[in-house]
Amino acid sequence: MTRSITRRMIGTLAGAAALCATLAQPALAQDWPGRTLTLIVPFGAGGSADRVARNLAPFLEKELGTSIVVENKPGASGQVGTMQALARPADGNTILLNAQPYFSASVVLQNAPYKLDDLEPINVQNVGNISATVKADAPWTTLEELDAAIKAEPGEIAIGTVRGGGSHLLTLLMKDKLGWDVKIVTYDSGAPVRTALLGGQIDVSMNGAVSDAAMKPEVRSLGLSTSQKISAFPDAPYFNDVLEAQGVTLPETGDIRFLAVKAGTREAYPDRFETLRAAYEAVLNDPAYVEILETQGEAEETSYRGPDASMTILQEADELMRTYSGAFGK
Repeated sequence: MTRSITRRMIGTLAGAAALCATLAQPALAQDWPGRTLTLIVPFGAGGSADRVARNLAPFLEKELGTSIVVENKPGASGQVGTMQALARPADGNTILLNAQPYFSASVVLQNAPYKLDDLEPINVQNVGNISATVKADAPWTTLEELDAAIKAEPGEIAIGTVRGGGSHLLTLLMKDKLGWDVKIVTYDSGAPVRTALLGGQIDVSMNGAVSDAAMKPEVRSLGLSTSQKISAFPDAPYFNDVLEAQGVTLPETGDIRFLAVKAGTREAYPDRFETLRAAYEAVLNDPAYVEILETQGEAEETSYRGPDASMTILQEADELMRTYSGAFGK
């Protein structure tokens, strides 16, 4: 009798222990993050990528139930911050907010010691129009007038842009295809480009359209890099529509901002990756966040695409940079 009771007790305890272990596994997964996460922006404070990160962070904190520290790590056209993010473990605790084709430019033009496959995108946040922006009192009211002025005053007009990105590539292609003799002044992020335009150090900002629109009414746009109309500059024409008369066609490109984690995270920590993905998607559907996007003029360019479709977009931008790398003299 005693032995029978003992065996039953042992069996009951063993079963309870097994049940506890089974229940504990999801609980441990649900405990993540359980610590502060880091969101690295490899560009300076005040730029468009920084604005995206700082707008997202509080909403992601709410969805994930933890705090997020945004770290700006500018330098070498995004290479410094990207390398710092990739130097950390592939565990989901570090998120990178980067941009294309800046990322690929650092690889193609600067021989950065990483590649696109070293990242696993969570989502492409947006594909932002690039604007040829001038001050409101500039003597040119159209892209045709700017083109004529550049050709009438070779070497006199200065165009500011962000080094190594879509806007830089577009500026070089316009210079080549239109025969422009201009001064190209490059900066590490969009904020100093805008400061230089308002301060008169440059004549034209070739930069993110939505960010440049924040300077209105002190500025106006002479044209946009994609065929998508945006409320930030509703009357600005599409570059290719204007240049058609000259027989010039430019590749449709924009500044692509995306969130990613280090490659290997999705396989090693599938629950964490899915938690991040779901939290991000929830943020994009949050009416309060959508209101911010609408206020800043970014709602039209922002959408949820998912990890796989996002990687395709990033790969297409990578190919574009490699195809036209010669424009940078390489």
